[in-house]
Amino acid sequence: MRETHFIKQNKDKWAKFERNLGKGDANPDELSNLFIEITDDLSYSRTFYPNRSVRVYLNNIAQKVFYSVYKNRKGRLFKFLDFWKETVPQIIYESRNAFYLALLLFLGAAFIGVFSSYMDADFPRVILGDEYIDMTMENIANGKPMAVYEDPKAREMFFRIAQNNLMVATLCFIVGLFFCVGTIFVIVQNGIMLGAFQYLFIREGIYMQSFFTIWMHGAIEISCIIIAGAAGLTLGSGLVFPKTLSRIQSLQLSARRGLLIMLTILPLIVLAAFIEGFITRYTGASYIIRGIVIFGSFAFIISYYIVYPWMKAQKGFTSFIGEVKLPPAQSTEIKYNQIKNSAQIFSDAFIFYRQLIKPTALLSFLLAAIYTVLLLWQGDNYTFNTIVGIEQFLDNPWMLLEYTLTNVSQLLLTGEFSMTWWLNVLASTIMAYVVFFWVQKDANKQKGGVYNAAFFFKTISATLLCITAAHLCLLATEGWLFLLLLFAIPMILMTLATVFNENINLLSGIGRMLTVVGGNWVVMMGAYLVIGGMCLIFLFMITAPIASFYLGVLVNALPITDLELVRQGFYIFLHSYMFCFLFPLVFVVMGIGFFSFKETKEATDLFEQIPNIGVRKISYGMEKES
Repeated sequence: MRETHFIKQNKDKWAKFERNLGKGDANPDELSNLFIEITDDLSYSRTFYPNRSVRVYLNNIAQKVFYSVYKNRKGRLFKFLDFWKETVPQIIYESRNAFYLALLLFLGAAFIGVFSSYMDADFPRVILGDEYIDMTMENIANGKPMAVYEDPKAREMFFRIAQNNLMVATLCFIVGLFFCVGTIFVIVQNGIMLGAFQYLFIREGIYMQSFFTIWMHGAIEISCIIIAGAAGLTLGSGLVFPKTLSRIQSLQLSARRGLLIMLTILPLIVLAAFIEGFITRYTGASYIIRGIVIFGSFAFIISYYIVYPWMKAQKGFTSFIGEVKLPPAQSTEIKYNQIKNSAQIFSDAFIFYRQLIKPTALLSFLLAAIYTVLLLWQGDNYTFNTIVGIEQFLDNPWMLLEYTLTNVSQLLLTGEFSMTWWLNVLASTIMAYVVFFWVQKDANKQKGGVYNAAFFFKTISATLLCITAAHLCLLATEGWLFLLLLFAIPMILMTLATVFNENINLLSGIGRMLTVVGGNWVVMMGAYLVIGGMCLIFLFMITAPIASFYLGVLVNALPITDLELVRQGFYIFLHSYMFCFLFPLVFVVMGIGFFSFKETKEATDLFEQIPNIGVRKISYGMEKES
């Protein structure tokens, strides 16, 4: 097309676009369509008229649009303000049922605390502890009932309170992952404590003084507990009510909403700690001044978390909360005959293990129950470290590793042929057999497996011998011998994978394993160490930070007389369950890794594909006739 004809054909469109660009009330849809056409024309002119003025003209128009768009983009400050003005109110309104439930649970629990204290004068001691009650009664007798807030070290008090409240709120949120049960327990527990604590001052006749002192910071602090409870319920609702999504996808969406709700209370928790540390200490201040602080705090909470979201909903929300971009559902079809790096092996291992999650969890529960009963019946004493406060780990992070390894070693690294060692062998043998059998079955499902008496005898005997050998390595718990034998365990497990996947006996499996793994030692050891480290991290996350919370739920829910026996049984069950549930991931990685190592050495899949190279079965979208 000649340049003159090109200009004549499009000049009216370009002129219209320039006119609309200068208007403030231009139709955005029409402007968008014109801009697309302009950029198309610019691309055409760059191709066919690179040195002509029409290209410069169109390029200038496109630059104006680009500048006008980016000139009006909101800066970080505006985005920050929009988060608090638009996003948060919308999330709160859409999660209002969780807020209602958290508030009702807390108020109901507070009533239980008050009523129980009214019926039983010693109930506050059960909930708050004798030490705190004795200190409070002593302060009341000395005429200073609120002396606990008059600590001269205001700064230290502020940091201590802020840290404690942040931990409580975070715990209330995180335990929502346990299908909301954990969050409900934390809400009820704190509500009962508040009711019992407040009734203590009512009974002593100093309610007004306590109210105007405690609620100066309590208005925000207690509100944050309720809001954290709503965030935890929102988080757990994704697991309880997945609707049309999978539980994992539903959890992704609910976790984002719950986390955004949690973010809103972080500055409030710090503010409440500041008030408690630096302002509440003035217990002799006028009721009017303290009343203004209390009323202002409640007014802010009610306005921002109740009234404002309701008003925004009535007007209609102008912003759209972008949901988490859910990844496409991963295919459960694992391609075994491919060369894979460590990341691909891990990915396939988790995909495979997710298919076995329910039977594995049930089997782990049964094995852990047997494990716990037998060890308690034997009567051995086990000492488990517990976390008292996270601050003990802040100065020395290595204590985290020491904490987990100390608890694990007394059950896993026994150092002798004890009942614990035999139970470890039995549980590991069962879990290893289940995992390797299902990996082999999944890998050979297209070819069809041969499952006869000979196969089961070979695999069962090989599993028992290999797992026993692996646990014999763990008997040497000192010095370099332990490290040397620890590195022998992956070779033992790879031999077992070879026996299953090649359907050969154990002696043949050793030679075959050396052939297949030769040249892949680094990949195998790297995969083994990384998955083992991941299992230890998961084990710490489950058994350390909130294990005492689980135990507290158990103690409060059941009529327990022998607390030490229950405590020991609880930790034995928790650790043995996590052994049986987590460490089969090591077996999965070895089972899947075998096929990758085999392909690296023998290229079986490549040779099978060679006859098809160059043969086209599809031509122009239609299948060729044979």
